[in-house]
Amino acid sequence: MPNISKSLSYFLIFLFSLSLRASIEDYLPQDVGPTSSRYGGIGLIEIPTARFAKEGNLRLGITSSWPYEVTALTAAPFEWMEATYRYTEIKNQLYSDIPSFSGNQTLKDKGFDFRFRILKESRYLPQVALGLRDLAGTGLFSAEYLVASKRFWDLDITAGLGWGSLAGKTAFSNPLIRVADRFKYRTGQQGAGGEFSYDDWFSGDRVSLFGGLEYTLPFRGWRLKLDYDTSNLAEEPWLESPFNYSITSGVRDIIEYSVGLKGGKEFTFSFFIKGDFGTGPLVPKFDPPITLTPPSAKDKNRLFQDPELLFGSINANLAIAKIYTQGVSIVDDELTLTINQAKFRSQPRAIGRAIRVASLLAPDNVNYITVNTMNADVELSSVTVRRDAFMDLTNSEGSIAELYRNAIIQSPDQHWKRAQFQPTVNFPEIRTNIAPAVKNMIGGPEAFYLGQLWIRINNTIKFRRGLEMSTVIGINLWQNFNLLRTPSESVLPHVRSDVQEYLKEGTNNIMRMKLDYLFSPFKDVYARFDVGLLEEMFGGVGGEVLWRPYNRTWAIGIAAHRVRQRDYKQKFGFLDQDRGGFRKYETETGHLELYKEFPNQGVIAQVMAGKFLAGDKGATLDISRRFDTGLRLGFFLTKTNVSAQEFGEGSFDKGIYFQIPHDLFFTNYSTGQVFFGIHPMTRDGGALLVQHKSLYSITGNTAKYEILRDWEHIAD
Repeated sequence: MPNISKSLSYFLIFLFSLSLRASIEDYLPQDVGPTSSRYGGIGLIEIPTARFAKEGNLRLGITSSWPYEVTALTAAPFEWMEATYRYTEIKNQLYSDIPSFSGNQTLKDKGFDFRFRILKESRYLPQVALGLRDLAGTGLFSAEYLVASKRFWDLDITAGLGWGSLAGKTAFSNPLIRVADRFKYRTGQQGAGGEFSYDDWFSGDRVSLFGGLEYTLPFRGWRLKLDYDTSNLAEEPWLESPFNYSITSGVRDIIEYSVGLKGGKEFTFSFFIKGDFGTGPLVPKFDPPITLTPPSAKDKNRLFQDPELLFGSINANLAIAKIYTQGVSIVDDELTLTINQAKFRSQPRAIGRAIRVASLLAPDNVNYITVNTMNADVELSSVTVRRDAFMDLTNSEGSIAELYRNAIIQSPDQHWKRAQFQPTVNFPEIRTNIAPAVKNMIGGPEAFYLGQLWIRINNTIKFRRGLEMSTVIGINLWQNFNLLRTPSESVLPHVRSDVQEYLKEGTNNIMRMKLDYLFSPFKDVYARFDVGLLEEMFGGVGGEVLWRPYNRTWAIGIAAHRVRQRDYKQKFGFLDQDRGGFRKYETETGHLELYKEFPNQGVIAQVMAGKFLAGDKGATLDISRRFDTGLRLGFFLTKTNVSAQEFGEGSFDKGIYFQIPHDLFFTNYSTGQVFFGIHPMTRDGGALLVQHKSLYSITGNTAKYEILRDWEHIAD
């Protein structure tokens, strides 16, 4: 769980920001919505329910009941789907069968859980869900279930049918055996994990009925939970009963906590921090447009008579709003602006604030204002509005719909290259940012936590438009990666599995130093070439080309690089031989990339097919959900011609990731975001070159459907 600590920090900032305007009643127990089980997902105590959190909900928490201590991260990408990543410590077992290797480390288990709603609750019918527990895990907690929940006033009743680890107590014959004999046998394999054991799903000679209830007490925010646990985990000899009890409460739907009793003997505790990130804003914004005094008739005449003064005034006032003019022109009754900005995730919001300034200062004969947006020195979108319609809207005399009816939204025409006014830029431009950063490794055999606190120095030198050098230098403050002692045993070239060598030897390093050239050779076509130290483990040369038609929801790209593996110290040297014995590892890597977006659902699908860093060939599927707040939840999986045995523990590459915008937690708008992914195992098969400044991300939020999605922000 590489960046859990960072995400937790942002949660805490969010809590603090809310406390600044909270009353004492806000800290009294309140309704906390659907509550969590020991496994992290929505449920009772040990068993699941058919309830779901709001889409866009994220929750991070810990649960404890001997001998299990669980850290879980749960996301609800849709109202009908829940995904959980669990990290379980089993305190009464050693990390491995070899005591000298385990040391004082206890057994750790990682797993993914998924649950899907198949029937929504109605007046007479219950809500029904189907779930898969420990999907592609070790099999220790592997289970499948069908569960139903029905609410009767303050009482929510749940009953379900469980397979696998849920088929322990009071079991009976699996009814699916009558459908096919294969359902009779369940391998129940417990091992390294990573494979989808499809043949085991809903199989086994036994199933069990489980159930429970959740009662909302007549006290503010308190709930009583009871469940009948049929899992074979409940057959531990020290437990005296299959019944579990707990009482749950919370604070402002951002904190949930519970205490209880498991099996009539073991104390249970849980604590979750959560938030609905899909329906913001979480923190009210206090970032209004700049206030300008309308120019007098005399001043307006001066601006009309002196275009340089007009253009300079527009440029200066937009800079106050952190919107930077790249070109301004007036032709007939149309004023055209080309802008660049890194403050607003919503392009219409940036466009609207630029129009505010231009409409106030422009000569009276200007009836239309066009704003072209630019990123990385490439124009990406063009929006034209009627000046009077926009002024009516800002004066509360018009409507968003009326403004849109007369608007033109189209692919840009590279206006800045021929603009009447262009601000003077003194190249080279140098920008530097210094900030603390953290690296994390959790649950290894050497220690539960390994990490590094370091200073990240970002430096960018722009030599001309489209041409820049970016450098990231890391300076160590503290680390304990020197404890790492488990070398990679991969039979593939160690393109990723030698990560511990890079962590140990490259504590003070050059993470990246590369030259990028980005341009648009044709309309809706973008190209990028790069050379240098491309990422922490590889340097080389290559590039990518992207065709992204402006009025479409798809794009096609191709990327190719020739790379060589860097030295573990991560300075300027390259490896002569890695720890696996592969000498002077060089390779070509490249992919055909297909993108498809479904705007109504906020879904983005990406397929990449080609050659990976270890020389294996195959494809990656990446599917994510983007919410209006900017939150993005996604998962990926990669299958190549490397066998499960060659790949090693994990069997194939897979993971989930999150992108949480900074401005969800603050009063000002920002394009910054926290990215963290959960990548259970670091293996060499299916490894991709890290693409800094990928073309698809650079051109994001500017396509026509994205402008329409955020159109209502144009008046903000």
